[in-house]
Amino acid sequence: MTLREVTVSDGAEVLARAAGRARAAAARERLLVRSGIVLLGAALLLLWEFGAPLAVERRYVSSPSEVATRLVELVLDGQLWGHIGVTLGEAGAGYLIGIAVGLVAALVLVAVPALDEIAGPFVAAFYSIPKIALAPMFIMWFGLGLLPKVLLAALMVFLIVLANTMAGVRGISPGLVEVARVMGARGGGLVRTIVLPGAAPAVVASIRLTFSRAMVGAILGEFIAATQGLGYLIVRSSRQFETATVFAGIVVVAVLVMLVNAAIRAVEARALPWCAQEPRG
Repeated sequence: MTLREVTVSDGAEVLARAAGRARAAAARERLLVRSGIVLLGAALLLLWEFGAPLAVERRYVSSPSEVATRLVELVLDGQLWGHIGVTLGEAGAGYLIGIAVGLVAALVLVAVPALDEIAGPFVAAFYSIPKIALAPMFIMWFGLGLLPKVLLAALMVFLIVLANTMAGVRGISPGLVEVARVMGARGGGLVRTIVLPGAAPAVVASIRLTFSRAMVGAILGEFIAATQGLGYLIVRSSRQFETATVFAGIVVVAVLVMLVNAAIRAVEARALPWCAQEPRG
């Protein structure tokens, strides 16, 4: 074996050992984080089970065991699935509408700077309005059906997608745009090759995390006026002092949002693995 072969072999062995140590360290870190999550979760549940009743009347805070029992009852008697279907339908429709309208509006405002200057103060003012103040108005305008909940969900998504898309487009280097124009990119070609790829991280980040806002909008509408949905279940149960049912509904909402966000992240990781920006708003 020559000296060169020995050197290459030793280098490969060193790299393999370093990679093995890095993988072992990453595995230990993941185990530590997951163990911490489990321990913290268990501690919070124990505090809720045994500590909360010492500070607050038990019927107002329920307990994890009572919530779990009530959740099983709701699943078994079938009524929970209807509420889940209604709320997911409202939130899903509002989510898609909000994304589509937000993207189109942002591209129009960026393409027409004068229009952006004119609309800017109104968008900022509308963004600052508490959305809970709009919920009763939507119910009065659009009735008691699904439409006001869908529109509230779409509004919650639209504002964040609009703001993040515009921020992403404005973050594109002007020099890059000028170079593309010199190379002959115009109109739709410029948008397709420079603007959309440049704004993609901000857009994808807002799309990834705005489903929770869509759920908030749908449930907010159900709080005001509804006969079905998780928001209706929570409000009805709170009026009847069924605290375990209230917490069961909250747990279901949280689990649904986490599952949908995980699915969106999985799609994003496969389709756009380079996008890792966090949204604003």
